[in-house]
Amino acid sequence: MRFLIITSLLLPFSSFGQSASFKETKLKVTKASYNVPDTTIIFPVIITKNKQVGNRINNIIRKEVIEEYDTKKNLWKNLRYFIDEMLVINLSYNVTLNKKILSISIFKEGCGAYCSSSRTYFNFDLTTGKEISISSIIRQNKLDSFKQIVKTDKVKFLQEYKKEQDVQFKDVADSSTYNWIIDAVNDCMSSVSMEQFSLSGDVLEIFEPCEFPHAIRSQQPFYELKYPYKQISRFLKPGIKLH
Repeated sequence: MRFLIITSLLLPFSSFGQSASFKETKLKVTKASYNVPDTTIIFPVIITKNKQVGNRINNIIRKEVIEEYDTKKNLWKNLRYFIDEMLVINLSYNVTLNKKILSISIFKEGCGAYCSSSRTYFNFDLTTGKEISISSIIRQNKLDSFKQIVKTDKVKFLQEYKKEQDVQFKDVADSSTYNWIIDAVNDCMSSVSMEQFSLSGDVLEIFEPCEFPHAIRSQQPFYELKYPYKQISRFLKPGIKLH
Protein backbone atom coordinates (compact mmCIF):
# COMPACT_ATOMS: atom_id res chain seq x y z
CA MET A 1 0.00 0.00 0.00
CA ARG A 2 2.83 2.41 0.83
CA PHE A 3 4.35 1.92 -2.63
CA LEU A 4 1.02 2.69 -4.25
CA ILE A 5 0.68 5.88 -2.22
CA ILE A 6 4.09 7.10 -3.31
CA THR A 7 3.49 6.26 -6.96
CA SER A 8 0.11 7.97 -7.12
CA LEU A 9 1.28 11.06 -5.30
CA LEU A 10 4.14 11.73 -7.65
CA LEU A 11 2.47 11.16 -11.00
CA PRO A 12 1.62 14.87 -11.59
CA PHE A 13 5.29 15.82 -11.48
CA SER A 14 6.74 13.21 -13.78
CA SER A 15 5.64 10.70 -16.36
CA PHE A 16 8.76 8.58 -15.98
CA GLY A 17 9.90 6.95 -12.76
CA GLN A 18 13.39 7.89 -11.72
CA SER A 19 15.53 8.59 -8.71
CA ALA A 20 18.78 10.38 -8.00
CA SER A 21 22.07 8.99 -6.77
CA PHE A 22 24.61 10.80 -4.62
CA LYS A 23 28.30 11.47 -4.45
CA GLU A 24 29.73 13.14 -1.38
CA THR A 25 32.36 15.83 -1.06
CA LYS A 26 33.96 15.45 2.38
CA LEU A 27 36.24 17.85 4.22
CA LYS A 28 37.65 18.29 7.69
CA VAL A 29 37.60 21.46 9.73
CA THR A 30 41.15 22.82 9.62
CA LYS A 31 41.04 25.45 12.36
CA ALA A 32 42.95 23.94 15.28
CA SER A 33 40.95 25.95 17.82
CA TYR A 34 37.85 23.85 17.10
CA ASN A 35 39.60 20.51 17.71
CA VAL A 36 37.38 18.56 15.30
CA PRO A 37 39.49 15.58 14.15
CA ASP A 38 36.74 13.73 12.27
CA THR A 39 35.27 14.51 8.87
CA THR A 40 32.23 16.63 9.71
CA ILE A 41 31.67 18.35 6.38
CA ILE A 42 29.67 16.08 4.05
CA PHE A 43 28.08 17.84 1.09
CA PRO A 44 26.01 15.97 -1.51
CA VAL A 45 26.42 16.05 -5.26
CA ILE A 46 23.19 15.01 -6.97
CA ILE A 47 23.50 12.65 -9.93
CA THR A 48 20.55 12.19 -12.31
CA LYS A 49 20.05 10.41 -15.62
CA ASN A 50 19.82 13.78 -17.33
CA LYS A 51 23.01 15.73 -16.58
CA GLN A 52 21.33 19.11 -17.08
CA VAL A 53 18.71 18.22 -14.49
CA GLY A 54 21.41 17.26 -12.00
CA ASN A 55 23.33 20.47 -12.68
CA ARG A 56 20.23 22.56 -12.14
CA ILE A 57 19.51 20.91 -8.80
CA ASN A 58 23.11 21.15 -7.61
CA ASN A 59 23.37 24.83 -8.56
CA ILE A 60 20.23 25.70 -6.60
CA ILE A 61 21.41 23.86 -3.49
CA ARG A 62 24.94 25.25 -3.61
CA LYS A 63 23.90 28.87 -4.05
CA GLU A 64 21.37 28.57 -1.23
CA VAL A 65 23.57 26.76 1.28
CA ILE A 66 27.12 27.91 0.53
CA GLU A 67 27.38 31.64 1.18
CA GLU A 68 29.22 33.69 -1.46
CA TYR A 69 29.35 30.69 -3.80
CA ASP A 70 31.74 31.42 -6.69
CA THR A 71 30.73 29.66 -9.91
CA LYS A 72 34.26 30.17 -11.28
CA LYS A 73 35.64 27.83 -8.61
CA ASN A 74 34.94 24.14 -8.10
CA LEU A 75 32.83 22.77 -5.27
CA TRP A 76 35.79 21.75 -3.11
CA LYS A 77 37.32 25.25 -3.15
CA ASN A 78 33.96 26.85 -2.41
CA LEU A 79 33.40 24.53 0.52
CA ARG A 80 36.90 25.09 1.84
CA TYR A 81 36.43 28.86 1.79
CA PHE A 82 32.94 28.58 3.25
CA ILE A 83 33.84 26.47 6.27
CA ASP A 84 37.03 28.43 7.00
CA GLU A 85 35.62 31.93 6.61
CA MET A 86 32.11 31.30 7.95
CA LEU A 87 33.37 29.13 10.81
CA VAL A 88 31.28 26.12 9.81
CA ILE A 89 32.04 22.97 11.81
CA ASN A 90 29.24 20.63 10.66
CA LEU A 91 27.54 20.14 7.31
CA SER A 92 25.39 17.14 6.40
CA TYR A 93 22.30 16.13 4.45
CA ASN A 94 19.21 13.97 4.80
CA VAL A 95 16.96 12.53 2.08
CA THR A 96 13.33 11.71 2.89
CA LEU A 97 12.08 10.98 -0.63
CA ASN A 98 13.91 9.99 -3.80
CA LYS A 99 11.47 8.79 -6.41
CA LYS A 100 10.34 11.21 -9.12
CA ILE A 101 10.64 13.87 -6.42
CA LEU A 102 13.80 14.49 -4.44
CA SER A 103 13.14 15.82 -0.95
CA ILE A 104 16.41 16.69 0.73
CA SER A 105 17.54 18.88 3.61
CA ILE A 106 20.95 20.35 4.39
CA PHE A 107 22.07 20.86 7.99
CA LYS A 108 24.83 23.28 8.89
CA GLU A 109 26.32 24.41 12.17
CA GLY A 110 28.72 27.28 12.70
CA CYS A 111 30.55 28.59 15.74
CA GLY A 112 31.63 32.17 16.27
CA ALA A 113 30.96 33.91 19.56
CA TYR A 114 28.50 31.05 20.06
CA CYS A 115 27.32 28.10 18.00
CA SER A 116 24.15 28.11 15.94
CA SER A 117 22.64 25.71 13.44
CA SER A 118 20.05 25.67 10.68
CA ARG A 119 18.45 23.25 8.25
CA THR A 120 17.30 24.16 4.73
CA TYR A 121 14.72 22.04 2.90
CA PHE A 122 14.58 21.45 -0.85
CA ASN A 123 12.08 19.61 -3.04
CA PHE A 124 12.82 18.95 -6.72
CA ASP A 125 11.08 17.42 -9.69
CA LEU A 126 13.65 14.88 -10.86
CA THR A 127 12.41 15.12 -14.46
CA THR A 128 13.00 18.87 -14.84
CA GLY A 129 15.21 19.81 -11.90
CA LYS A 130 12.77 22.54 -10.92
CA GLU A 131 11.99 23.27 -7.31
CA ILE A 132 8.61 22.18 -6.03
CA SER A 133 6.82 24.71 -3.85
CA ILE A 134 3.89 24.09 -1.55
CA SER A 135 1.64 25.57 -4.25
CA SER A 136 2.76 22.75 -6.56
CA ILE A 137 1.09 20.31 -4.20
CA ILE A 138 -1.84 22.14 -2.63
CA ARG A 139 -4.79 23.39 -4.71
CA GLN A 140 -4.57 27.12 -5.29
CA ASN A 141 -8.08 27.71 -3.93
CA LYS A 142 -7.24 25.65 -0.84
CA LEU A 143 -3.89 27.23 0.04
CA ASP A 144 -5.30 29.74 2.50
CA SER A 145 -7.42 27.08 4.19
CA PHE A 146 -4.49 24.71 4.52
CA LYS A 147 -2.26 27.50 5.81
CA GLN A 148 -4.88 28.28 8.46
CA ILE A 149 -4.83 24.65 9.59
CA VAL A 150 -1.06 24.76 9.89
CA LYS A 151 -1.24 28.01 11.85
CA THR A 152 -3.94 26.63 14.14
CA ASP A 153 -1.83 23.57 14.89
CA LYS A 154 1.24 25.70 15.52
CA VAL A 155 -0.66 28.01 17.85
CA LYS A 156 -2.13 25.02 19.69
CA PHE A 157 1.34 23.67 20.40
CA LEU A 158 2.60 27.06 21.52
CA GLN A 159 -0.37 27.72 23.78
CA GLU A 160 0.31 24.43 25.52
CA TYR A 161 3.96 25.42 25.80
CA LYS A 162 2.98 28.71 27.46
CA LYS A 163 0.95 26.80 30.04
CA GLU A 164 4.00 24.67 30.82
CA GLN A 165 6.08 27.83 31.29
CA ASP A 166 3.45 29.26 33.63
CA VAL A 167 3.91 26.23 35.86
CA GLN A 168 7.70 26.23 35.58
CA PHE A 169 8.10 29.92 36.47
CA LYS A 170 5.22 30.16 38.95
CA ASP A 171 7.47 30.40 42.03
CA VAL A 172 10.41 32.17 40.38
CA ALA A 173 11.01 35.64 41.82
CA ASP A 174 12.77 37.06 38.74
CA SER A 175 10.23 37.08 35.90
CA SER A 176 12.46 38.64 33.24
CA THR A 177 13.28 35.30 31.57
CA TYR A 178 9.62 34.28 31.67
CA ASN A 179 8.54 37.54 30.05
CA TRP A 180 11.21 37.15 27.39
CA ILE A 181 9.99 33.64 26.59
CA ILE A 182 6.34 34.65 26.42
CA ASP A 183 7.10 37.64 24.19
CA ALA A 184 9.04 35.37 21.82
CA VAL A 185 6.20 32.85 21.71
CA ASN A 186 3.60 35.55 21.07
CA ASP A 187 5.67 36.80 18.14
CA CYS A 188 5.77 33.26 16.73
CA MET A 189 2.03 32.84 17.06
CA SER A 190 1.28 35.89 14.94
CA SER A 191 2.23 34.33 11.60
CA VAL A 192 3.06 31.11 9.78
CA SER A 193 5.13 30.20 6.72
CA MET A 194 4.94 27.06 4.58
CA GLU A 195 8.08 27.66 2.52
CA GLN A 196 10.14 25.05 4.35
CA PHE A 197 8.69 21.55 4.00
CA SER A 198 9.64 17.99 3.22
CA LEU A 199 7.92 15.00 1.63
CA SER A 200 8.28 11.38 2.64
CA GLY A 201 6.47 8.20 1.65
CA ASP A 202 3.21 9.19 3.31
CA VAL A 203 3.61 12.54 5.08
CA LEU A 204 3.98 16.23 4.25
CA GLU A 205 5.83 17.98 7.05
CA ILE A 206 5.97 21.76 7.46
CA PHE A 207 8.96 23.22 9.28
CA GLU A 208 8.00 26.42 11.05
CA PRO A 209 10.01 26.52 14.29
CA CYS A 210 9.63 29.15 16.96
CA GLU A 211 13.23 30.33 17.17
CA PHE A 212 14.38 31.98 20.38
CA PRO A 213 17.29 34.38 20.89
CA HIS A 214 20.53 32.58 21.78
CA ALA A 215 20.38 33.61 25.45
CA ILE A 216 17.17 31.60 25.96
CA ARG A 217 17.70 29.02 23.21
CA SER A 218 17.61 26.20 25.76
CA GLN A 219 13.95 27.07 26.42
CA GLN A 220 12.94 26.96 22.76
CA PRO A 221 9.78 24.88 22.17
CA PHE A 222 9.77 21.83 19.93
CA TYR A 223 6.77 20.67 17.93
CA GLU A 224 6.02 18.85 14.68
CA LEU A 225 3.61 19.87 11.93
CA LYS A 226 3.04 16.59 10.09
CA TYR A 227 0.18 15.93 7.68
CA PRO A 228 -0.41 12.42 6.31
CA TYR A 229 -1.50 12.52 2.67
CA LYS A 230 -4.73 10.72 3.53
CA GLN A 231 -5.56 13.41 6.07
CA ILE A 232 -5.10 16.28 3.63
CA SER A 233 -6.39 14.63 0.45
CA ARG A 234 -9.04 17.33 -0.06
CA PHE A 235 -6.29 19.95 -0.29
CA LEU A 236 -4.10 18.14 -2.82
CA LYS A 237 -4.15 19.15 -6.46
CA PRO A 238 -6.24 17.09 -8.91
CA GLY A 239 -4.45 13.97 -10.09
CA ILE A 240 -2.76 13.36 -6.75
CA LYS A 241 -4.45 10.18 -5.51
CA LEU A 242 -3.79 8.44 -2.24
CA HIS A 243 -5.29 5.02 -2.92
